[in-house]
Amino acid sequence: MKYSVSITYKDLFDDYSTVDVNALLADIPTKNSVQLIGYFLAQIHLEKLDEKLQVELIEFWSQRLPADLKSRIQEFTIQTVKDKKTEFTFISNLSGLIFMETILENYNELEPLDDLTPEQELNFFKAYLISTQTWIDKQGKILFDIKPFENDMDFVKTFLPSHIAIDEFHTVKDFRTQFIKAKHFFQFCETDEEFKVYLDIFLKEYGLDSWATYLKNILSLYIRKFERLKTPSVIIIESEHQEQINFLAQLSIEIEGFSKSDDFLQLREKPIYRLNETDFVFLNLNFFVDKIYQGIQFDFARVLVDNSATFKGKKIKTRVQFLSIFGDEFSETGLFYNIMQECFEKSKYNIFNGNQIKEIITDGEPDYYIRDKAKIYLFEFKNVFLGGKIKHALDYEKIKGGIYEKLVENKSGSPKGIKQLTAVIEKIREKEFNKFDDYNFDETIIYPVIVFTDYSFNTAGVNYMLNEEFREFLESQSVELRTKIKNLIIIDLDDFIKYQDLFRDKKIKLNNLFNGYLEFIKGYRKLPNKFTPYQIYIENRTNKIKSNLSRNTIDEIATLLGIPK
Repeated sequence: MKYSVSITYKDLFDDYSTVDVNALLADIPTKNSVQLIGYFLAQIHLEKLDEKLQVELIEFWSQRLPADLKSRIQEFTIQTVKDKKTEFTFISNLSGLIFMETILENYNELEPLDDLTPEQELNFFKAYLISTQTWIDKQGKILFDIKPFENDMDFVKTFLPSHIAIDEFHTVKDFRTQFIKAKHFFQFCETDEEFKVYLDIFLKEYGLDSWATYLKNILSLYIRKFERLKTPSVIIIESEHQEQINFLAQLSIEIEGFSKSDDFLQLREKPIYRLNETDFVFLNLNFFVDKIYQGIQFDFARVLVDNSATFKGKKIKTRVQFLSIFGDEFSETGLFYNIMQECFEKSKYNIFNGNQIKEIITDGEPDYYIRDKAKIYLFEFKNVFLGGKIKHALDYEKIKGGIYEKLVENKSGSPKGIKQLTAVIEKIREKEFNKFDDYNFDETIIYPVIVFTDYSFNTAGVNYMLNEEFREFLESQSVELRTKIKNLIIIDLDDFIKYQDLFRDKKIKLNNLFNGYLEFIKGYRKLPNKFTPYQIYIENRTNKIKSNLSRNTIDEIATLLGIPK
Protein backbone atom coordinates (compact mmCIF):
# COMPACT_ATOMS: atom_id res chain seq x y z
CA MET A 1 0.00 0.00 0.00
CA LYS A 2 1.37 3.39 -1.05
CA TYR A 3 0.12 6.90 -0.41
CA SER A 4 -0.22 9.40 -3.23
CA VAL A 5 1.20 12.80 -2.24
CA SER A 6 -0.02 15.82 -4.20
CA ILE A 7 1.73 19.17 -4.24
CA THR A 8 -0.71 21.84 -3.06
CA TYR A 9 -0.95 25.61 -2.75
CA LYS A 10 0.04 25.58 0.92
CA ASP A 11 3.21 23.64 0.10
CA LEU A 12 4.52 26.58 -1.93
CA PHE A 13 2.68 29.73 -0.84
CA ASP A 14 1.59 31.19 2.51
CA ASP A 15 -1.41 33.32 1.50
CA TYR A 16 -4.04 30.63 0.95
CA SER A 17 -6.50 32.23 3.36
CA THR A 18 -6.56 35.47 1.33
CA VAL A 19 -5.84 34.45 -2.26
CA ASP A 20 -8.72 34.97 -4.73
CA VAL A 21 -8.85 32.35 -7.49
CA ASN A 22 -11.26 34.52 -9.49
CA ALA A 23 -8.73 37.35 -9.54
CA LEU A 24 -5.97 34.95 -10.61
CA LEU A 25 -7.97 33.90 -13.68
CA ALA A 26 -9.50 37.28 -14.49
CA ASP A 27 -7.11 38.34 -17.28
CA ILE A 28 -6.40 34.87 -18.68
CA PRO A 29 -8.61 34.07 -21.69
CA THR A 30 -10.92 31.16 -20.90
CA LYS A 31 -10.06 29.50 -24.20
CA ASN A 32 -6.37 29.45 -23.23
CA SER A 33 -7.18 28.11 -19.77
CA VAL A 34 -9.38 25.29 -21.06
CA GLN A 35 -6.80 24.25 -23.64
CA LEU A 36 -3.97 24.26 -21.10
CA ILE A 37 -5.61 22.15 -18.42
CA GLY A 38 -7.19 19.98 -21.14
CA TYR A 39 -3.70 19.24 -22.45
CA PHE A 40 -2.39 18.15 -19.05
CA LEU A 41 -5.41 15.94 -18.38
CA ALA A 42 -4.95 14.29 -21.79
CA GLN A 43 -1.34 13.37 -20.91
CA ILE A 44 -2.38 11.38 -17.84
CA HIS A 45 -5.34 9.64 -19.47
CA LEU A 46 -3.51 6.31 -19.83
CA GLU A 47 -0.74 6.87 -17.29
CA LYS A 48 -2.33 8.51 -14.24
CA LEU A 49 -0.12 6.82 -11.66
CA ASP A 50 3.16 7.06 -13.60
CA GLU A 51 5.36 8.97 -11.13
CA LYS A 52 8.03 9.68 -13.74
CA LEU A 53 5.42 11.27 -16.01
CA GLN A 54 4.10 13.34 -13.10
CA VAL A 55 7.60 14.70 -12.48
CA GLU A 56 8.01 15.48 -16.19
CA LEU A 57 4.70 17.34 -16.22
CA ILE A 58 5.54 19.61 -13.29
CA GLU A 59 8.97 20.30 -14.75
CA PHE A 60 7.36 21.19 -18.06
CA TRP A 61 4.78 23.49 -16.43
CA SER A 62 7.31 25.26 -14.19
CA GLN A 63 9.73 26.23 -16.98
CA ARG A 64 8.68 29.89 -16.99
CA LEU A 65 7.92 30.24 -13.29
CA PRO A 66 10.15 32.42 -11.05
CA ALA A 67 13.49 30.81 -10.18
CA ASP A 68 12.88 30.74 -6.40
CA LEU A 69 9.51 29.06 -6.89
CA LYS A 70 10.98 26.55 -9.32
CA SER A 71 13.60 25.70 -6.69
CA ARG A 72 10.92 25.05 -4.03
CA ILE A 73 9.00 22.87 -6.48
CA GLN A 74 12.10 20.80 -7.25
CA GLU A 75 12.89 20.38 -3.57
CA PHE A 76 9.36 19.17 -2.77
CA THR A 77 9.34 16.82 -5.76
CA ILE A 78 12.74 15.27 -4.99
CA GLN A 79 11.85 14.65 -1.33
CA THR A 80 8.55 12.98 -2.24
CA VAL A 81 10.02 10.79 -4.97
CA LYS A 82 12.78 9.63 -2.59
CA ASP A 83 10.16 8.31 -0.14
CA LYS A 84 9.39 4.82 -1.43
CA LYS A 85 6.19 4.67 0.64
CA THR A 86 4.67 7.52 -1.37
CA GLU A 87 3.99 8.36 -5.00
CA PHE A 88 4.30 11.94 -6.23
CA THR A 89 1.27 13.43 -7.98
CA PHE A 90 1.04 16.79 -9.68
CA ILE A 91 -1.79 16.43 -12.19
CA SER A 92 -4.80 14.35 -11.24
CA ASN A 93 -8.18 13.98 -12.87
CA LEU A 94 -9.84 15.21 -9.71
CA SER A 95 -7.79 18.39 -9.36
CA GLY A 96 -8.07 19.00 -13.09
CA LEU A 97 -11.85 18.65 -13.11
CA ILE A 98 -12.26 20.92 -10.10
CA PHE A 99 -10.04 23.44 -11.87
CA MET A 100 -11.97 23.05 -15.13
CA GLU A 101 -15.21 23.86 -13.32
CA THR A 102 -13.58 26.91 -11.70
CA ILE A 103 -12.44 28.14 -15.12
CA LEU A 104 -15.91 27.70 -16.63
CA GLU A 105 -17.56 29.45 -13.69
CA ASN A 106 -15.17 32.38 -14.32
CA TYR A 107 -15.76 32.36 -18.08
CA ASN A 108 -14.65 35.41 -20.05
CA GLU A 109 -14.80 36.50 -23.68
CA LEU A 110 -11.14 37.59 -23.92
CA GLU A 111 -9.48 36.79 -27.22
CA PRO A 112 -7.09 33.83 -26.94
CA LEU A 113 -3.37 34.60 -26.75
CA ASP A 114 -0.52 32.91 -28.60
CA ASP A 115 1.43 32.85 -25.31
CA LEU A 116 0.64 33.76 -21.73
CA THR A 117 2.88 36.27 -19.99
CA PRO A 118 5.09 34.94 -17.15
CA GLU A 119 2.73 36.63 -14.66
CA GLN A 120 -0.31 34.92 -16.22
CA GLU A 121 1.49 31.57 -16.13
CA LEU A 122 2.25 32.05 -12.44
CA ASN A 123 -1.37 32.97 -11.70
CA PHE A 124 -2.61 29.99 -13.71
CA PHE A 125 -0.27 27.67 -11.76
CA LYS A 126 -1.51 29.11 -8.45
CA ALA A 127 -5.14 28.72 -9.52
CA TYR A 128 -4.57 25.05 -10.35
CA LEU A 129 -2.89 24.38 -6.99
CA ILE A 130 -5.90 25.92 -5.25
CA SER A 131 -8.03 23.20 -6.86
CA THR A 132 -5.68 20.52 -5.54
CA GLN A 133 -5.78 22.15 -2.12
CA THR A 134 -9.59 22.07 -2.21
CA TRP A 135 -9.95 18.31 -2.32
CA ILE A 136 -6.91 17.65 -0.12
CA ASP A 137 -8.49 19.81 2.58
CA LYS A 138 -11.76 17.90 2.22
CA GLN A 139 -9.94 14.63 2.75
CA GLY A 140 -8.11 16.20 5.69
CA LYS A 141 -11.41 16.45 7.53
CA ILE A 142 -11.23 12.68 7.96
CA LEU A 143 -8.65 11.69 10.55
CA PHE A 144 -6.46 9.02 9.00
CA ASP A 145 -4.47 7.32 11.72
CA ILE A 146 -1.88 5.02 10.16
CA LYS A 147 -1.36 3.22 13.47
CA PRO A 148 -3.09 -0.16 13.91
CA PHE A 149 -6.85 0.20 14.28
CA GLU A 150 -8.79 -1.46 17.08
CA ASN A 151 -10.67 -3.57 14.54
CA ASP A 152 -11.02 -4.04 10.79
CA MET A 153 -14.13 -1.88 10.50
CA ASP A 154 -12.12 1.09 11.76
CA PHE A 155 -10.11 0.91 8.54
CA VAL A 156 -13.30 0.82 6.43
CA LYS A 157 -14.79 3.75 8.34
CA THR A 158 -11.73 5.82 7.52
CA PHE A 159 -10.97 4.62 4.00
CA LEU A 160 -14.46 4.70 2.45
CA PRO A 161 -15.28 8.38 3.09
CA SER A 162 -11.90 9.51 1.79
CA HIS A 163 -11.87 7.35 -1.36
CA ILE A 164 -15.33 6.40 -2.63
CA ALA A 165 -15.78 9.73 -4.42
CA ILE A 166 -12.31 9.87 -5.99
CA ASP A 167 -11.23 6.34 -6.91
CA GLU A 168 -13.15 6.54 -10.19
CA PHE A 169 -10.79 9.31 -11.29
CA HIS A 170 -7.68 7.20 -10.75
CA THR A 171 -8.71 4.61 -13.32
CA VAL A 172 -8.80 4.55 -17.12
CA LYS A 173 -12.23 3.91 -18.59
CA ASP A 174 -12.05 0.87 -20.86
CA PHE A 175 -13.58 1.76 -24.23
CA ARG A 176 -13.79 -1.97 -25.11
CA THR A 177 -16.29 -2.82 -22.37
CA GLN A 178 -18.21 0.39 -23.09
CA PHE A 179 -18.45 -0.59 -26.77
CA ILE A 180 -19.66 -4.11 -25.99
CA LYS A 181 -22.38 -2.82 -23.65
CA ALA A 182 -23.45 -0.16 -26.15
CA LYS A 183 -23.73 -2.74 -28.92
CA HIS A 184 -26.00 -4.91 -26.73
CA PHE A 185 -28.14 -1.89 -25.87
CA PHE A 186 -28.64 -0.61 -29.39
CA GLN A 187 -29.40 -4.10 -30.68
CA PHE A 188 -32.00 -4.39 -27.91
CA CYS A 189 -33.53 -1.07 -28.99
CA GLU A 190 -34.04 -2.45 -32.49
CA THR A 191 -36.08 -5.38 -31.16
CA ASP A 192 -38.18 -3.65 -28.47
CA GLU A 193 -41.19 -1.59 -29.58
CA GLU A 194 -40.92 1.11 -26.90
CA PHE A 195 -37.13 1.45 -27.03
CA LYS A 196 -37.17 1.58 -30.82
CA VAL A 197 -39.20 4.78 -30.47
CA TYR A 198 -36.77 6.07 -27.83
CA LEU A 199 -33.84 5.36 -30.16
CA ASP A 200 -35.47 7.35 -32.95
CA ILE A 201 -35.99 10.31 -30.60
CA PHE A 202 -32.37 10.07 -29.40
CA LEU A 203 -30.91 9.93 -32.92
CA LYS A 204 -33.08 12.83 -34.06
CA GLU A 205 -31.78 14.89 -31.12
CA TYR A 206 -28.20 14.27 -32.29
CA GLY A 207 -29.03 14.60 -35.99
CA LEU A 208 -27.84 11.06 -36.76
CA ASP A 209 -29.12 8.40 -39.14
CA SER A 210 -28.25 5.34 -37.02
CA TRP A 211 -26.76 4.15 -33.74
CA ALA A 212 -23.79 2.81 -35.70
CA THR A 213 -23.04 6.40 -36.73
CA TYR A 214 -23.28 7.49 -33.07
CA LEU A 215 -20.66 4.91 -32.04
CA LYS A 216 -18.59 5.58 -35.14
CA ASN A 217 -18.40 9.29 -34.31
CA ILE A 218 -17.27 8.73 -30.73
CA LEU A 219 -14.80 5.95 -31.47
CA SER A 220 -13.22 7.68 -34.46
CA LEU A 221 -12.73 10.80 -32.35
CA TYR A 222 -11.39 8.94 -29.30
CA ILE A 223 -9.08 6.33 -30.80
CA ARG A 224 -5.79 8.03 -31.50
CA LYS A 225 -2.07 7.62 -30.88
CA PHE A 226 -1.47 8.37 -27.21
CA GLU A 227 2.10 9.67 -27.07
CA ARG A 228 3.98 10.67 -23.95
CA LEU A 229 3.65 14.45 -23.48
CA LYS A 230 2.25 14.74 -27.01
CA THR A 231 -1.35 13.55 -26.67
CA PRO A 232 -3.57 16.31 -28.11
CA SER A 233 -6.61 17.57 -26.25
CA VAL A 234 -7.75 19.75 -29.16
CA ILE A 235 -9.39 18.13 -32.15
CA ILE A 236 -9.76 20.04 -35.40
CA ILE A 237 -12.51 18.92 -37.76
CA GLU A 238 -12.31 19.84 -41.42
CA SER A 239 -15.21 22.13 -42.31
CA GLU A 240 -16.57 19.68 -44.91
CA HIS A 241 -17.20 17.09 -42.17
CA GLN A 242 -20.30 18.88 -40.93
CA GLU A 243 -21.84 15.74 -39.40
CA GLN A 244 -18.93 15.35 -36.96
CA ILE A 245 -18.95 19.07 -36.20
CA ASN A 246 -22.66 18.90 -35.39
CA PHE A 247 -22.09 15.83 -33.23
CA LEU A 248 -19.34 17.50 -31.20
CA ALA A 249 -21.45 20.63 -30.90
CA GLN A 250 -24.17 18.52 -29.25
CA LEU A 251 -21.59 17.30 -26.72
CA SER A 252 -20.15 20.77 -26.06
CA ILE A 253 -20.56 22.36 -22.64
CA GLU A 254 -23.06 25.19 -22.33
CA ILE A 255 -21.45 28.12 -20.53
CA GLU A 256 -24.68 29.93 -19.74
CA GLY A 257 -26.06 28.58 -16.49
CA PHE A 258 -22.95 26.49 -15.78
CA SER A 259 -22.38 25.68 -12.12
CA LYS A 260 -20.12 23.36 -10.15
CA SER A 261 -21.38 20.08 -8.74
CA ASP A 262 -19.79 17.48 -6.48
CA ASP A 263 -19.89 14.79 -9.16
CA PHE A 264 -19.12 17.04 -12.18
CA LEU A 265 -22.57 16.37 -13.62
CA GLN A 266 -22.44 19.00 -16.37
CA LEU A 267 -18.96 17.95 -17.47
CA ARG A 268 -20.11 14.33 -17.63
CA GLU A 269 -23.08 15.29 -19.79
CA LYS A 270 -21.08 17.62 -22.06
CA PRO A 271 -17.35 16.65 -22.00
CA ILE A 272 -16.36 18.92 -24.92
CA TYR A 273 -15.55 22.65 -25.13
CA ARG A 274 -16.05 24.41 -28.46
CA LEU A 275 -13.28 26.87 -29.30
CA ASN A 276 -14.64 27.98 -32.67
CA GLU A 277 -16.54 26.58 -35.65
CA THR A 278 -14.16 23.66 -36.23
CA ASP A 279 -11.95 23.32 -33.12
CA PHE A 280 -12.95 21.45 -29.97
CA VAL A 281 -11.26 20.57 -26.65
CA PHE A 282 -11.75 17.31 -24.77
CA LEU A 283 -12.49 18.42 -21.20
CA ASN A 284 -11.94 14.88 -19.93
CA LEU A 285 -11.28 11.79 -22.04
CA ASN A 286 -12.77 9.45 -19.43
CA PHE A 287 -16.08 11.31 -19.59
CA PHE A 288 -15.93 11.16 -23.39
CA VAL A 289 -15.43 7.38 -23.25
CA ASP A 290 -18.48 7.23 -20.97
CA LYS A 291 -20.57 8.58 -23.83
CA ILE A 292 -20.12 5.24 -25.60
CA TYR A 293 -22.44 3.55 -23.10
CA GLN A 294 -22.54 4.77 -19.49
CA GLY A 295 -23.69 8.23 -20.49
CA ILE A 296 -26.31 6.84 -22.87
CA GLN A 297 -28.59 6.04 -19.96
CA PHE A 298 -28.54 9.65 -18.77
CA ASP A 299 -28.63 11.12 -22.29
CA PHE A 300 -31.66 9.02 -23.18
CA ALA A 301 -33.33 10.10 -19.93
CA ARG A 302 -32.74 13.81 -20.65
CA VAL A 303 -33.87 13.57 -24.28
CA LEU A 304 -36.99 11.52 -23.51
CA VAL A 305 -38.08 13.81 -20.68
CA ASP A 306 -37.54 16.87 -22.90
CA ASN A 307 -39.60 15.26 -25.68
CA SER A 308 -42.46 14.09 -23.42
CA ALA A 309 -41.91 10.45 -24.35
CA THR A 310 -44.09 7.78 -22.74
CA PHE A 311 -43.64 4.29 -21.35
CA LYS A 312 -46.66 1.99 -21.52
CA GLY A 313 -48.86 5.00 -22.14
CA LYS A 314 -47.55 7.11 -19.21
CA LYS A 315 -45.35 10.17 -19.65
CA ILE A 316 -41.71 9.85 -18.55
CA LYS A 317 -41.33 12.84 -16.23
CA THR A 318 -37.92 12.41 -14.59
CA ARG A 319 -34.46 11.00 -15.18
CA VAL A 320 -34.85 8.64 -12.22
CA GLN A 321 -38.06 7.28 -13.72
CA PHE A 322 -36.34 6.42 -17.00
CA LEU A 323 -33.31 4.89 -15.28
CA SER A 324 -35.71 2.55 -13.48
CA ILE A 325 -37.31 1.64 -16.82
CA PHE A 326 -33.86 1.15 -18.35
CA GLY A 327 -32.89 -1.21 -15.53
CA ASP A 328 -36.09 -3.23 -15.60
CA GLU A 329 -36.39 -3.55 -19.35
CA PHE A 330 -32.79 -3.86 -20.50
CA SER A 331 -29.98 -3.97 -17.93
CA GLU A 332 -30.80 -7.35 -16.43
CA THR A 333 -32.46 -9.33 -19.22
CA GLY A 334 -30.88 -7.59 -22.20
CA LEU A 335 -27.35 -7.13 -20.90
CA PHE A 336 -26.54 -9.17 -17.80
CA TYR A 337 -28.15 -12.37 -19.10
CA ASN A 338 -26.38 -12.04 -22.45
CA ILE A 339 -22.98 -11.38 -20.90
CA MET A 340 -23.30 -14.37 -18.58
CA GLN A 341 -24.38 -16.58 -21.46
CA GLU A 342 -21.37 -15.52 -23.50
CA CYS A 343 -19.09 -16.30 -20.56
CA PHE A 344 -20.47 -19.75 -19.77
CA GLU A 345 -22.27 -21.06 -22.84
CA LYS A 346 -19.52 -23.64 -23.49
CA SER A 347 -19.43 -24.87 -19.90
CA LYS A 348 -21.17 -27.98 -18.61
CA TYR A 349 -22.77 -26.04 -15.76
CA ASN A 350 -26.47 -26.20 -14.97
CA ILE A 351 -27.50 -22.62 -15.82
CA PHE A 352 -30.81 -20.80 -15.36
CA ASN A 353 -31.51 -17.09 -15.66
CA GLY A 354 -34.03 -15.34 -13.44
CA ASN A 355 -36.85 -15.39 -15.98
CA GLN A 356 -36.52 -19.13 -16.48
CA ILE A 357 -36.59 -19.78 -12.72
CA LYS A 358 -39.51 -17.41 -12.14
CA GLU A 359 -41.67 -19.41 -14.53
CA ILE A 360 -41.24 -22.41 -12.21
CA ILE A 361 -41.12 -21.10 -8.63
CA THR A 362 -43.03 -17.81 -9.29
CA ASP A 363 -41.08 -15.65 -6.81
CA GLY A 364 -37.90 -15.44 -4.72
CA GLU A 365 -35.67 -16.30 -7.66
CA PRO A 366 -32.06 -15.16 -8.06
CA ASP A 367 -31.16 -13.10 -11.12
CA TYR A 368 -28.85 -15.88 -12.26
CA TYR A 369 -28.14 -19.42 -11.09
CA ILE A 370 -25.19 -21.65 -11.93
CA ARG A 371 -24.53 -25.09 -10.47
CA ASP A 372 -21.24 -26.86 -11.05
CA LYS A 373 -21.69 -30.26 -9.41
CA ALA A 374 -22.00 -29.47 -5.69
CA LYS A 375 -21.11 -25.81 -6.07
CA ILE A 376 -23.94 -23.29 -6.47
CA TYR A 377 -23.35 -19.71 -7.62
CA LEU A 378 -26.20 -17.31 -6.86
CA PHE A 379 -26.11 -13.91 -8.57
CA GLU A 380 -28.09 -10.77 -7.82
CA PHE A 381 -27.65 -8.07 -10.46
CA LYS A 382 -27.90 -4.38 -9.46
CA ASN A 383 -27.90 -1.61 -12.06
CA VAL A 384 -27.93 1.13 -9.40
CA PHE A 385 -25.90 4.29 -8.87
CA LEU A 386 -24.68 5.93 -5.70
CA GLY A 387 -25.57 9.62 -5.84
CA GLY A 388 -22.91 12.34 -5.84
CA LYS A 389 -24.17 13.82 -2.57
CA ILE A 390 -23.69 10.47 -0.85
CA LYS A 391 -20.23 9.82 -2.33
CA HIS A 392 -18.98 13.28 -1.41
CA ALA A 393 -20.53 13.34 2.07
CA LEU A 394 -17.18 12.56 3.78
CA ASP A 395 -19.33 10.85 6.41
CA TYR A 396 -19.12 7.09 6.89
CA GLU A 397 -22.66 6.67 8.23
CA LYS A 398 -24.19 8.58 5.29
CA ILE A 399 -22.12 6.61 2.78
CA LYS A 400 -22.97 3.33 4.48
CA GLY A 401 -26.66 4.29 4.46
CA GLY A 402 -26.51 5.08 0.74
CA ILE A 403 -24.85 1.76 -0.07
CA TYR A 404 -27.27 -0.17 2.13
CA GLU A 405 -30.25 1.44 0.41
CA LYS A 406 -28.96 0.14 -2.93
CA LEU A 407 -27.61 -3.27 -1.88
CA VAL A 408 -29.36 -4.30 1.35
CA GLU A 409 -32.81 -2.74 1.78
CA ASN A 410 -34.43 0.37 0.29
CA LYS A 411 -36.29 3.11 2.16
CA SER A 412 -39.64 1.39 1.75
CA GLY A 413 -38.28 -1.78 3.33
CA SER A 414 -37.97 -3.81 0.13
CA PRO A 415 -35.07 -6.27 0.22
CA LYS A 416 -32.15 -5.58 -2.13
CA GLY A 417 -28.98 -7.49 -2.90
CA ILE A 418 -27.95 -9.09 0.37
CA LYS A 419 -31.47 -9.66 1.68
CA GLN A 420 -32.58 -11.01 -1.68
CA LEU A 421 -29.71 -13.51 -1.64
CA THR A 422 -30.67 -14.57 1.88
CA ALA A 423 -34.26 -15.15 0.73
CA VAL A 424 -32.98 -17.25 -2.18
CA ILE A 425 -30.93 -19.38 0.21
CA GLU A 426 -34.13 -19.92 2.23
CA LYS A 427 -35.83 -21.11 -0.96
CA ILE A 428 -33.04 -23.62 -1.46
CA ARG A 429 -33.48 -24.84 2.14
CA GLU A 430 -37.20 -25.27 1.49
CA LYS A 431 -36.42 -27.51 -1.53
CA GLU A 432 -38.01 -25.04 -3.97
CA PHE A 433 -35.07 -25.29 -6.34
CA ASN A 434 -35.61 -29.02 -6.77
CA LYS A 435 -38.52 -28.02 -9.02
CA PHE A 436 -36.07 -27.02 -11.79
CA ASP A 437 -32.76 -28.62 -10.71
CA ASP A 438 -33.02 -32.12 -9.29
CA TYR A 439 -30.10 -32.26 -6.86
CA ASN A 440 -29.44 -32.95 -3.19
CA PHE A 441 -28.89 -29.36 -2.01
CA ASP A 442 -27.92 -30.48 1.48
CA GLU A 443 -24.56 -31.40 -0.02
CA THR A 444 -23.90 -28.14 -1.85
CA ILE A 445 -21.62 -25.18 -1.24
CA ILE A 446 -23.24 -21.81 -1.99
CA TYR A 447 -21.38 -18.79 -3.35
CA PRO A 448 -23.51 -15.60 -2.97
CA VAL A 449 -22.59 -12.87 -5.48
CA ILE A 450 -23.81 -9.33 -6.20
CA VAL A 451 -23.01 -8.06 -9.70
CA PHE A 452 -23.08 -4.25 -9.92
CA THR A 453 -22.60 -1.51 -12.52
CA ASP A 454 -21.52 1.53 -10.45
CA TYR A 455 -17.73 1.83 -10.23
CA SER A 456 -18.08 3.29 -6.70
CA PHE A 457 -18.71 -0.19 -5.32
CA ASN A 458 -15.18 -1.19 -6.38
CA THR A 459 -13.81 0.96 -3.56
CA ALA A 460 -11.71 -1.01 -1.08
CA GLY A 461 -13.78 -1.90 1.97
CA VAL A 462 -17.23 -2.07 0.36
CA ASN A 463 -17.11 -5.85 -0.10
CA TYR A 464 -15.85 -6.27 3.48
CA MET A 465 -18.58 -4.06 4.92
CA LEU A 466 -21.37 -5.77 2.98
CA ASN A 467 -20.12 -9.24 3.86
CA GLU A 468 -20.21 -8.33 7.55
CA GLU A 469 -23.84 -7.29 7.07
CA PHE A 470 -24.57 -10.46 5.10
CA ARG A 471 -23.19 -12.77 7.79
CA GLU A 472 -25.06 -10.89 10.53
CA PHE A 473 -28.30 -11.04 8.58
CA LEU A 474 -27.95 -14.78 7.93
CA GLU A 475 -27.50 -15.30 11.66
CA SER A 476 -30.41 -13.02 12.61
CA GLN A 477 -32.71 -14.88 10.23
CA SER A 478 -31.59 -18.27 11.59
CA VAL A 479 -30.75 -19.46 8.11
CA GLU A 480 -29.79 -23.04 8.83
CA LEU A 481 -28.47 -25.21 6.08
CA ARG A 482 -26.49 -28.35 6.07
CA THR A 483 -24.85 -26.70 3.08
CA LYS A 484 -21.91 -24.33 3.44
CA ILE A 485 -22.49 -20.67 2.63
CA LYS A 486 -19.38 -18.83 1.45
CA ASN A 487 -18.71 -15.18 2.16
CA LEU A 488 -20.28 -12.57 -0.11
CA ILE A 489 -18.44 -11.46 -3.26
CA ILE A 490 -19.41 -8.29 -5.13
CA ILE A 491 -18.32 -8.04 -8.77
CA ASP A 492 -18.39 -5.27 -11.37
CA LEU A 493 -20.28 -6.40 -14.49
CA ASP A 494 -17.34 -5.06 -16.51
CA ASP A 495 -15.18 -7.81 -15.00
CA PHE A 496 -17.37 -10.44 -16.63
CA ILE A 497 -17.28 -8.53 -19.91
CA LYS A 498 -13.53 -7.94 -19.79
CA TYR A 499 -12.72 -11.61 -19.19
CA GLN A 500 -15.60 -13.23 -21.07
CA ASP A 501 -13.36 -14.94 -23.63
CA LEU A 502 -11.19 -16.39 -20.83
CA PHE A 503 -14.29 -17.84 -19.18
CA ARG A 504 -15.64 -19.11 -22.50
CA ASP A 505 -12.33 -20.76 -23.41
CA LYS A 506 -12.02 -22.18 -19.86
CA LYS A 507 -8.72 -20.45 -19.22
CA ILE A 508 -10.23 -19.27 -15.94
CA LYS A 509 -12.96 -20.92 -13.85
CA LEU A 510 -15.43 -19.53 -11.34
CA ASN A 511 -14.47 -21.97 -8.60
CA ASN A 512 -10.75 -21.27 -8.78
CA LEU A 513 -11.26 -17.50 -8.95
CA PHE A 514 -13.83 -17.31 -6.16
CA ASN A 515 -11.97 -19.62 -3.80
CA GLY A 516 -8.71 -17.82 -4.53
CA TYR A 517 -10.28 -14.43 -3.86
CA LEU A 518 -11.99 -15.54 -0.64
CA GLU A 519 -8.70 -16.97 0.59
CA PHE A 520 -6.82 -13.81 -0.40
CA ILE A 521 -9.14 -11.46 1.49
CA LYS A 522 -8.75 -13.39 4.70
CA GLY A 523 -5.63 -11.23 4.99
CA TYR A 524 -3.37 -13.80 6.65
CA ARG A 525 -0.24 -12.26 5.16
CA LYS A 526 -1.19 -8.58 4.81
CA LEU A 527 -4.01 -6.72 6.51
CA PRO A 528 -4.88 -4.59 3.43
CA ASN A 529 -5.72 -7.79 1.51
CA LYS A 530 -8.93 -8.01 3.54
CA PHE A 531 -10.31 -4.94 1.81
CA THR A 532 -9.12 -5.62 -1.74
CA PRO A 533 -11.90 -5.41 -4.36
CA TYR A 534 -12.45 -8.38 -6.65
CA GLN A 535 -11.57 -6.16 -9.63
CA ILE A 536 -7.95 -5.86 -8.51
CA TYR A 537 -7.69 -9.55 -7.64
CA ILE A 538 -8.91 -10.84 -11.01
CA GLU A 539 -6.75 -8.34 -12.88
CA ASN A 540 -3.63 -9.58 -11.09
CA ARG A 541 -4.72 -13.21 -11.45
CA THR A 542 -5.19 -12.96 -15.24
CA ASN A 543 -2.52 -10.48 -16.32
CA LYS A 544 -0.33 -13.20 -17.84
CA ILE A 545 -3.15 -15.07 -19.60
CA LYS A 546 -3.60 -14.29 -23.27
CA SER A 547 -7.00 -12.79 -24.08
CA ASN A 548 -8.65 -12.27 -27.47
CA LEU A 549 -11.04 -9.59 -26.23
CA SER A 550 -8.97 -6.68 -27.50
CA ARG A 551 -8.44 -8.22 -30.93
CA ASN A 552 -12.09 -9.21 -31.33
CA THR A 553 -13.36 -5.82 -30.14
CA ILE A 554 -10.94 -3.88 -32.31
CA ASP A 555 -11.99 -5.98 -35.32
CA GLU A 556 -15.63 -5.12 -34.65
CA ILE A 557 -14.81 -1.44 -34.23
CA ALA A 558 -12.70 -1.49 -37.40
CA THR A 559 -15.66 -2.94 -39.29
CA LEU A 560 -17.91 -0.24 -37.83
CA LEU A 561 -15.46 2.50 -38.81
CA GLY A 562 -14.88 1.00 -42.26
CA ILE A 563 -11.18 0.35 -41.58
CA PRO A 564 -9.59 -2.71 -43.26
CA LYS A 565 -8.58 -5.36 -40.67
